Amino acid sequence: MEFAHDRQISAFRFGDLHTVLPGYQVLLFLSACYRDGGGNWLMFGQHKTQGCRRGQGSGFIAALCVSAIVLLNALVPVAAAPLDDEIGTLATDTSATAKDIAQLEQEVRQLIDTRISLFLTLGSQNGLDLDSVELFVNGRPAVSHLYTPNENGALKQGGMQKLFMGNLVNGTHELKAVITARAANDRFVRRESLHNFKKRPGELRLEMALEARAPDYEPHVSFVEFEQSPNAVIGWNSGTQSGTASKSHQQNLYEKAEVARASGDAESAGKILATMDEGYWSAVGYLNLSADYARNDLKPSRALVALRVALAMADKDADAQRRTALRSRILLRAGYLAYTSSDYEKAIGFLEKIPLDSYKTPQALYLHGLALAEQGNHRAAMQSWHRAKKYPLAYPGVAYAWIGMGRGYDLAGYLGQAGEAYLAANAAYEGERVTLRALSSQIEEQGAFKALVLDARSQSAGTAGSTVAGVGKTTLGSPKVEWFLADSRTLAQPRMAYLLTLMEQPAAQLAVDRVADLAQMAVDLQRNTHDLGVFITAIKEELAKPGSKAEHQPDNARKLLADSQRLRETSLAHLDTVVALRVRAEAVLDQIALDFVAAQDQKMVFALDKTEQQIAHLYEYLALQELDTGGAAR
Repeated sequence: MEFAHDRQISAFRFGDLHTVLPGYQVLLFLSACYRDGGGNWLMFGQHKTQGCRRGQGSGFIAALCVSAIVLLNALVPVAAAPLDDEIGTLATDTSATAKDIAQLEQEVRQLIDTRISLFLTLGSQNGLDLDSVELFVNGRPAVSHLYTPNENGALKQGGMQKLFMGNLVNGTHELKAVITARAANDRFVRRESLHNFKKRPGELRLEMALEARAPDYEPHVSFVEFEQSPNAVIGWNSGTQSGTASKSHQQNLYEKAEVARASGDAESAGKILATMDEGYWSAVGYLNLSADYARNDLKPSRALVALRVALAMADKDADAQRRTALRSRILLRAGYLAYTSSDYEKAIGFLEKIPLDSYKTPQALYLHGLALAEQGNHRAAMQSWHRAKKYPLAYPGVAYAWIGMGRGYDLAGYLGQAGEAYLAANAAYEGERVTLRALSSQIEEQGAFKALVLDARSQSAGTAGSTVAGVGKTTLGSPKVEWFLADSRTLAQPRMAYLLTLMEQPAAQLAVDRVADLAQMAVDLQRNTHDLGVFITAIKEELAKPGSKAEHQPDNARKLLADSQRLRETSLAHLDTVVALRVRAEAVLDQIALDFVAAQDQKMVFALDKTEQQIAHLYEYLALQELDTGGAAR
């Protein structure tokens, strides 16, 4: 039970998903089980019903544990090292081209200034919490930005964000802004605003001001031109760079500790962790160290101490969302260890500290019910499982919570309700299999990046995600996807549940990251080709204009024109390469996603088989009880 680490996680950029537990460990959490005094595996403790049904839980839970491992072992990572090498080479080439374009832009500006800058401000401090802003210039996607709590805070304190900087030819243009936000009255809003403007010679600066005032907090967007120098614009978080450098140093120490830990030297790893600053990386280090202690020690004492230290370290993380997510993981691990060591009260204490809007909540509710059932409190256990049932079946623990309801009724002596609970579980599993078949078909038709990553975010990401036609199911948009771990509003959506569960796999993380990198590369190249097209048009117009700067420096203007044309051709060639590489990268991701969906379907098949067995045993017991009652009456 340790984190994916080293090169894999450092390459992944989806917020904090490098802190995920490998998928097979999640499923093992689901099948948390224990032995009775005779060494038999049971689900909810010692059977207290008739002997003809005693021991049914034994095969059930042992099979769950085996199944969890087998299903995830089927998800063999697709080798993509050559593809990564090609992407790395292309990234180097495009970076060099981008530097040449930046240098060219400085020279072109001496001849004619084509720049346009758009700045965003909030007119009312408490009216809106921005979720995202999308910007389209003349119908072309220009910006798709998702806001963090820190960025919202900076805007509310009067900050001005440079949302967009590009190049346009002189003339009339259209700007469209799509804003999604949460108003102060807890209403989610999505608004579009159009603004027509005229680009004249020289740099154009626009301010987009957002306001939402009481009592209805309806967003209002206004645009105004202003003459403020860019140097006077308020920037984001002035201390960001120093914080990044510090984090980088802490990450290096963490990776050094991981190397020692992976080689079996937990003592050296602990010494390295002891030198680290309090915060995210030290917390992850102690969390991983606790896994070694739990695996090697007969008692969980050292592992629990390491987890308590991890909690203390995590509390010092400045990123609130990441801190909450990591705390949930640590508390779940601590609750599991306490449960397996039969300290049920301590397990309940840990698990009850996990927030109800956490990704780990369904799993925590399942384990919480197990601990309560072991204490003999079947009613409270069933309440926990009933709450877990409200989450999509894709989340760890939910499928077994449905079975737990039937077992809870059984152990409490309500056999009729137990049968109904098993039948309800069967219906839920059958319905989930229909959903999984539909998802598999959608992945085959649209690709996993569209069917899972983009569609999980719903409309806003998908809109920005299709900018170039003619490449089959592959589109070249680059919606940011850092949102999906932190966005608790969407945790109840089945598509989001499957995305989060899929992303427990390091191979899936890398595959999605690979596609996202290529998508961003495509957006950068599209922007570069557009800007170079603007330079070409502007220089030609300047050369044809009597008395212009170009007329006095014709050789320089023609050189700039030739350089612009050459770099545009190079960028278009890079863009073609990106399209081809993305098709291959999506094929890798599609295979991983299809294997994952197939494994999820097998999990539903397995759960269906177990509920049907439980129903059969229940009916058999009732039939035997009826025969015994009839014989006694005669």
